[in-house]
Formats: sequence, C-alpha cells, structure tokens
Amino acid sequence: MNILFAVDGSRCSANAIDHALTMRCPAGTALKVVSVVDCFDPLPAVHSVKEKQVEAARKLVADIVEKLKKAHPEADVSGEVLDGAPAIELLHCSREWPAHLIVVGSHGRSGLSELWLGSVSRAILTHAPCAVRIVRNTSKDASSAQNVLLAIDDSEHSEHLVEHVLALPWAVGTRFQCLHVVPELNVDVLLDPDTGFATTLAQHYDDQLHSEKKRVAKVVEKIDSAFGQSVATAHVALGEPRKQILEHAANWPADLIMVGSHGRRGFELLVMGSVSEAVATQAKCAVEVTRMPVKRKAKLHYII
Repeated sequence: MNILFAVDGSRCSANAIDHALTMRCPAGTALKVVSVVDCFDPLPAVHSVKEKQVEAARKLVADIVEKLKKAHPEADVSGEVLDGAPAIELLHCSREWPAHLIVVGSHGRSGLSELWLGSVSRAILTHAPCAVRIVRNTSKDASSAQNVLLAIDDSEHSEHLVEHVLALPWAVGTRFQCLHVVPELNVDVLLDPDTGFATTLAQHYDDQLHSEKKRVAKVVEKIDSAFGQSVATAHVALGEPRKQILEHAANWPADLIMVGSHGRRGFELLVMGSVSEAVATQAKCAVEVTRMPVKRKAKLHYII
C-alpha cells in the first residue's frame, strides 16, 4: 500500500506525522512525505526568501523521513518537496505516484468559519483519487487497538469501503462497528392516517429496517471471517445520517470513522449535501473517507 503524508510544518501537520509514526506498516508498505512550497517566481531582490523556504521544507521532509525509517524499518520511505499551490500539487502527486491513502492534518476549524474559509485538507478530501484520512490531535496511537466506526449503506461505495478496510493493517484488539442509518419517515406528516396509506407505508418502513439489519449482519460476518475471530458488531439507527454518525462516534467512542464517498460534485453536492464531508469536518476523532477508483473510458480517435 502507498501512503502519502502531506506536511507543512504546522501543528496539524505534526499530528499527521505523529499518527504516521505509530501506524503499522509491514513489508510492502511505501510511505512518501511531501511538502509544497507555495511561491510565485520571485523578483531578484527576494530570491533568497524562496531559497530559504525551499531549504526549510527540505530539512522538514528529511527529518520526517528519517524518523519514519526508524519507526518502520520494513517500509519503503521517501520524501519530496514540490513547488506550487499545495492542494493542486498534492493531488497531482497522489495520482502520479500513485497513492492508495493520503494522510493530512486538520486545522480544527468548524462551523461557518470552515464552510467559508476552506482548506487544503478540504480540497484534498473533495478531489483526491484515493482514500483520505484526516487526523486530529485527539486521535489515539495508531499502533494500539482502536474503535473503528464504519458508516455504510447499500451502495457499491460501501462495498469498496469494506474491501479497503480488509486491506489495511490493524493492531491486535481493534474493534469495528458497522453502522447503517435509515432516514426516518414521519408518516403523520407525509400522509393522512385516515386514508389508510399510512399503515402501508409504516409496514414498508419496518420491512426496510429489517432488511437493512440482515444486510449489515452479513458485512459483520465478512469482517469477522477475514480476521478469523469476532471483531465486528452491527448497529442500525434511525434519523439523519450525518447527525447519527457523529453522535454514535462520540458515544461509543470511536477513534476513527471510515465512510465511503459517493463522489457527488457541483450542483448535486450543493443540493444533496455530503455526508462524508460533513463527518470529516465535524468529527472529534480521525476520519477516513474512501473513494472508488475512477473508471476511465478509452479515448476515441477520429480521422478527419
């Protein structure tokens, strides 16, 4: 597995590296530390400023690479300093390398300030071609047993999430809880009970709930089978997905939330919202958002 760590010398970046040092990285794991120097071509008078920034970035990356090599002697560790807009360069690197997982730190903004200010981590979360893990300073040592909450639904994106989970190395004792949230319907609002249709709708809703419990139980069985022991549990909740995931993670408590992104963009994202982005922005623990590989169609060539 190829894991890319984005660093910039900030406290939130240090959280990501602290997380990297405690991850389990067996043979076959490749770690790459990348820092981006965001400089325009300087005027001759300030050329030395850019040189100092580049040199500082090189030293930062070299120091981190050395630490990671000591912490993970079986892993292939490398580093690189890039020049340009951080989000653009990191995304380009993640595609060209290619990365299977990007680890970034969060500056901890929340609410309206995060919505309007944006961040490099938000851009990476939205546009990365692979899974993205956002680390916060409250995250537990990644080498110790963790509580991992898997927010799943009935989509192929959740199927990919489970396969991704099974491909990752986990510490002994790690527990998984598979959570599926069924949107709760208020039949008294949607339909007049006197018509008789409310009872039919309520029955349909109960059938859906029962069906989802059976489906989530199969996911638990698959995870347990892969680990050779009982490590996962199932839970089906009613309500608004974003709210339920965050509340469940806080109450368990979860050390890491993993959720699959449906890859919505543009107007669809604006109207429907994004559960994965909301969870990544508001959660108090680390969050990993997985994304299915893009299936590109073959290019067509026309002879005119």
